[in-house]
Amino acid sequence: MAEMNPAQLTSSIPIELDPAQIMSNSPVEINAAKTASGSPAEPDKASTTSPCPIELILFRHGHTQWNKERRYLGSSDLPLLPEERDGLAANRELPELTGEFWRVYCSDLLRCRETLAAAAPSLAARAVFDPRLREMSFGEWEGCTYEQLSDNPLYRSWIDDPAAVTPPGGEAWAAFTARLEHFLTELLQEAGLPVNCRPDHHRGDGPTSGSAPVFLGHEQQKLRVLIVTHGGVIRHLLAETQPGVTFRTATAPPPGTATVIQL
Repeated sequence: MAEMNPAQLTSSIPIELDPAQIMSNSPVEINAAKTASGSPAEPDKASTTSPCPIELILFRHGHTQWNKERRYLGSSDLPLLPEERDGLAANRELPELTGEFWRVYCSDLLRCRETLAAAAPSLAARAVFDPRLREMSFGEWEGCTYEQLSDNPLYRSWIDDPAAVTPPGGEAWAAFTARLEHFLTELLQEAGLPVNCRPDHHRGDGPTSGSAPVFLGHEQQKLRVLIVTHGGVIRHLLAETQPGVTFRTATAPPPGTATVIQL
């Protein structure tokens, strides 16, 4: 298989950690009361009528020092670059970040928390900080560049087939995809959507961002979900929800920007 640049494989690249800025990496208990008053249709209401379409706003965290240096950044809990906050704050009026949201989720790693606080501070208080939305852990390869690893046979095998090779001390591909599958399945079930509404990649069918709307009564209702997360997570969610897209062909938005898909 052709060699891939690490930016193509992960879209999220790792800074020497400042202990004063590091937040706990321990899993956070997920709050079951995920909706706020005045938000769109409650999931129970959605599931007892016709299913509502879900609009996922996948917002990638801003730049860190390791992103800037093109280093592998997975589970290392790094802060944003100081100058990123002003740029993210300028995005507060973007259509993707305004309006009503049914759910707000955020990776519990610091760079995503800081991104949410800068780009959508009004939503931070109701966000669910979910460890399932973390980037894949690259183990001993965290903080390394492609050039530093390119002569490592195990690394080259991982580039060719990440499902068959696990970075030393890192996260297996099966574990990474399983936690994201669990998150997506739970979200679909809460919205009253069938889990099998995702595309069958062998047939090339399924929903797209331009799929037909579902109408409840005379008005279209849509459950908008903001997810602040990492490049690799976004690529996997795109591969799971968009027909004809794989992890290798999926493209994450640049740091500090969003991509929008509908289910």
